[in-house]
Parts: sequence; C-alpha cells; structure tokens
Amino acid sequence: MNCYNEYNFIRGYDAAARTGKISNYEYAGRLLLPGEDALIILKNSSMTAAIGDDTAPKEHPIHAFLANHEDEIRYVTAHDLRSHQEIIIAGRWHPTGYGEESFEPYLTRRITYAGSAKTSKYDYDFFGFGGYGFTIELNFRTDGQGAFAAMVAATAHYTDYSHLRPGLAESLGLPTGMLWFPVVPSELPFLVVEHAMQIMQERSTVASAGHAGVSQ
Repeated sequence: MNCYNEYNFIRGYDAAARTGKISNYEYAGRLLLPGEDALIILKNSSMTAAIGDDTAPKEHPIHAFLANHEDEIRYVTAHDLRSHQEIIIAGRWHPTGYGEESFEPYLTRRITYAGSAKTSKYDYDFFGFGGYGFTIELNFRTDGQGAFAAMVAATAHYTDYSHLRPGLAESLGLPTGMLWFPVVPSELPFLVVEHAMQIMQERSTVASAGHAGVSQ
C-alpha cells in the first residue's frame, strides 16, 4: 500500500498546488495496522486478491475470506461497477488476535472504462469506514517537501515505540505507521509513512547481531 514514495509525493503535491484549485490543505492521518499489504480487485466477472505486489498464493487465507464475503462486497460496490471496469480496495491483511486474521481497508482506486483512475479514502459501508484522530493544517505556502516532512514528523510522534522493550509493540499489534490523506478530496496525493515498522526492523537487526556476537 505504498501509494507514494518521498519523491513522487513531493512532485504530486507541488503539481496539485500549482493548479490553484485546492481549497483546503488540511490532511488527516489514519493509523496503519501491522500485517501484509493486500488488495481486493473487483471486476464484473471476477474478484481476486493480491498480497504485496503479487497474486495471493493459493493457500493464503484471504481467499477464504473473499469467498465468505463476496456477496457483501459485491453489494456495496455494485453501483460503481456499472460505470467502472475495475475497483481496487487496498488495505492490510492483519492479525485480529486469537490466531485469526482479517482484512482492513484503507484506500479505493476506481478505474473507468475509458482508462482514467482515481484513488480515494475507503468509503464503502461494509468493513467500516475506519477512524482518524490526527490532522495537520497546512496552507498554500507549504510546498511538497514541507508537507512530507510534517507528516513524517507527526507519524514519528504517534508511532514511536523506542521506549518500549523490544518485541512488545509487535506482540501487542500496535500500529506501524500512518496513512495521510486530504480531508477535503482533491488532487493532493496520499502518503503512507511506515515509521514504526522501520524501527522494529532496525531493532530486530541489532538484536540478531548481538545474539550472533554472544554465541561466537
């Protein structure tokens, strides 16, 4: 679900701002659950799933999830599928506790029959719209670099677990980062910041190196 890296976000933000059509520069942040990036891909004739950048393996439990919920998913997307050739719901396949897993949606990408595409915050009434409690108030003077820096800093503030003992954040299933999106839908881009995930990986690498040194 890495919808934009730093370079593409900054370029997209600056391009949108130059149009002069942006009425509101406020961004909202939604916490990202830990887990695998996942896509549900809907067409009139099919419904498939992807994990990461590849088609979900045959043994992946997301297939059973889709089989159990296909009717509900098709019901809430039926209106859009009349005018779109494809709808992609991007989210996380994540643990819910007690050995169970489920899908949490974050973004929706709709592709028309003419080939144009638009990404928006997930807004179908099936999985739940999801909440957010964090906002950043930018203005027309803020450029893409400044907007990117502000969102990275805010994500670090809300998902920094460096004060917790190693492994605790993972065992508790704490959020790994944030998805930032414009409060008022516009051409401003979305941004995913995976701050905590990076910290977890770095600490795991350091811990592994330490154990290897002790064992030698």
